[in-house]
Amino acid sequence: MIKLMKDKKVAFRTSMPFPKRLLRLLAAVALGSPLLVMGNPPAAGNPTVVGNPARVEHAAASPLTVKQAVPKERSSVVSEEARAALRKAIAYHRQAQDLSLRFKAKVYNSALDKNDEYQGKLLLKDSLKFRLEIPGGVYVSDGVTYWEYHQQNHQVLIRKAKDLEDKPLPGEVLLRFLDSDPLALTHARMDGKEYLDLRLDPSRAMKNLDSLAVLLDKGDFSLHRISSRDVSGNETQYTVSSIKRNGGLKDGEFSFTAPKGSDVVDMRE
Repeated sequence: MIKLMKDKKVAFRTSMPFPKRLLRLLAAVALGSPLLVMGNPPAAGNPTVVGNPARVEHAAASPLTVKQAVPKERSSVVSEEARAALRKAIAYHRQAQDLSLRFKAKVYNSALDKNDEYQGKLLLKDSLKFRLEIPGGVYVSDGVTYWEYHQQNHQVLIRKAKDLEDKPLPGEVLLRFLDSDPLALTHARMDGKEYLDLRLDPSRAMKNLDSLAVLLDKGDFSLHRISSRDVSGNETQYTVSSIKRNGGLKDGEFSFTAPKGSDVVDMRE
């Protein structure tokens, strides 16, 4: 049995160690900034430092291809195939002991008409351990302590992990879709490989989105791509370049040592 924390109560599940709350923060780094629609890391400790040194280019239109989800009025009857695909995706990701993912992100800001691209790494283990690395910062938790490092100002913020219980967490950047409702399932071919194209209703888990779609591996139902659009027209697309399940991640991956010369702000008192 894997113990999960939910709404400050202890619940027991046989599903993955990663709680729904862990699958909610890039909201601060993700949903808190106009450039971060689904998520770039959290501004849990310093909401003003969300910088991403990745190159930003001007574009006449969004380069992303986030397809509109099936309208709710047409989705009263959801195919059993769509439900089954989501169940298998949940089983693959949440029943794992640990996950290691590398991804590429494309973000379109409709207000500024600008695109941002960057690469990142996400490690997940047990119920509250995560490590997210992107150009704008590093976000780490061992389940007891939370570290947030911003390279631009050489600042490290340290907080108690329990202080983030009611906030979206960085570890949810790629897996928030698991808490959405299935709408429809089709097939898509990309780079010579066939994927399951699952359209989801994000209103229950991500109310700021009006469109959410994921591509799943046809064999094991692991995540390949997640695309979203929010109510303001901002779009985000994450493409998983590699995923490793139950690789035996060491606990040392989920601790952080402040770089020499950095400004450490300890907020645990």
